[in-house]
This record gives sequence, C-alpha cells and structure tokens, in this order.
Amino acid sequence: MIGNYFLLKSLSWLCCHVSDDTASKIGRHLGNFFWFAVPKRRKQLAVQNILRAGITEDSQEAHRIAKESAVRFGPLAVSMCRFPLLNKDNIRDIVTIKGAEKLDRLKAEGKGCILAATHCGNWEIEGAALALYGYPMLSVAMQQKNREFDRFLTEYRSMPGQTIEYKTGVRDMLRRIKQGYFVGLLCDQDPGDTGIGVPFFGQMTLTPTGPAHFSLLCKLPVMTALIHETMPGRYEIIIGDPIEPDEGLNKKEAIRNVTWKINQRLENWIRQYPEEWFWLHNRWKWTDRFHPEWKGKSC
Repeated sequence: MIGNYFLLKSLSWLCCHVSDDTASKIGRHLGNFFWFAVPKRRKQLAVQNILRAGITEDSQEAHRIAKESAVRFGPLAVSMCRFPLLNKDNIRDIVTIKGAEKLDRLKAEGKGCILAATHCGNWEIEGAALALYGYPMLSVAMQQKNREFDRFLTEYRSMPGQTIEYKTGVRDMLRRIKQGYFVGLLCDQDPGDTGIGVPFFGQMTLTPTGPAHFSLLCKLPVMTALIHETMPGRYEIIIGDPIEPDEGLNKKEAIRNVTWKINQRLENWIRQYPEEWFWLHNRWKWTDRFHPEWKGKSC
C-alpha cells in the first residue's frame, strides 16, 4: 500500500517540474476539490462565522468568502510542495516584506521576539520567506495524528531554514528565545480549555495567551507578521509595530491587555482580507458551549 508520505513527495515532484502557471492551476483545482469535500455542516459553520463577525450581512456574499477561504488551501499546499525550488535569491521575487527594519533591529541586537502566528493568507510561505530572509525562525507546531503527513510537514517546513518543534516546555522556549530566535506561537484558534476571554469581532472570545505570556516573561515584544497575496503566487508580509501592555497593569491584566491588542490587529486585517482567514475553524466553540452569556459582549 502506497503511503501518504510517498504520495505527497510525488505531488511535490510534479509541482516542482511544471510551470508557475500550471502549478497555479493545479492549486486551484485542489482547492475546489477540498471545498467540495468539506462537509455541509462545516460549510454552514464558515458562513455563520462570517455573518457573526459582521464581515457582511448578505448570506450569498458570506458563502463566497467562505468558499474562497477554503479554496486557497489548494494553492497553499502546492506552494509548500514547491519549497525545494525556493532559495535565498528567488524568495525576494516571490515575497516582499514591508517593515523588515523592525525585525532587523531585533536581529542586530541579538534579541528574539514573539511572533503572534495566525492562519491568515499563505502562512506556510510566510514562515519559509522569513527564514530565507535570514531571520532565525522557530515554529512551534502541533504534531499531526498521521505520522507520514507529519513527517512531510516537518521536512518541508525545515527546508527553508525554519526550526520546527512541537509544543514544548517553558524551559525549551526560553532557551530558544535566549539564542535569539523569533518564536511563532499560534493565537487565532479556540484553545480548548485554556486562554482568556477578550473581545474579538465584538464578542468575548476565548483566546490563547501564549504570545502575551512569553512576551512578558522574557521582556521581549510581540510582533505580528501578516501575509497577503498581492497577485497569484506573489505575496507581501506586513510587519506590525511591537505590541506592548499599557502602563500600570499587573501581570494578569497585562496578559489580557496584550492578547486583546493582538486580537484587534488580527481583526482589522481580516476585515481587510476576509477571504484569507480560516473561517472553517469553530472559533467561538468554547464561547457558545460554556459561556453563552459572552455572545455579543464586547467588554
């Protein structure tokens, strides 16, 4: 029986041996197939999320945004399969970075930072590009249940120079940060049974505190690096200003304050590019299940 790893490597070989235009078409076809395979209930959830966030009041427009948000997974997968073609020279023709001087200053000082990682745009290309631009990237990943798929992801994410580690302990994180790594921590999904409630699209929403917690612990800034596709196969990464807590807050208040500011920045970005966020995720799962009184509450 042919394993998933072999199939993925074969797809990668194919994607690396076709033109950019053909690769783009393959990605689009894969994305449309993915949308077709998404269960109806999950599609409805994506549409409801878009309406709930106030992106639009039109259900047909919400459906279009939901579909585009899902279809982009095809091009994202193909772009990752083409990682063997990336190098330090050609990445600058594919990805530009606006605000790179903010990261350059931290790197020159030998300091790390906490990157509030999100599922906006092509996050795989984003991590690869930052690494190829010379930034010491540590991506904290979630181990996949399928071992062969997990092996493929780890191998290809490592190709451009990223260091990949699974969710790790505080000591390991601190060690990497002291070595000057830029540590990416996801902050835009329901954390399950952890996190804190802060406003997100006008509603109290359970949100991961990892970026804020480690920023305060290490006295390093939280940075955002959000990526947008400017044209097929071409991207721009926007580096935001450092996110720091307001003055005079205790630790718990500061963590909440920073987490809220991250959500604010993410929300503004999603409103600008709604097709480029992961609407299929049940972002308000915890809110609706355990805190229905939070629905519509913004403070």
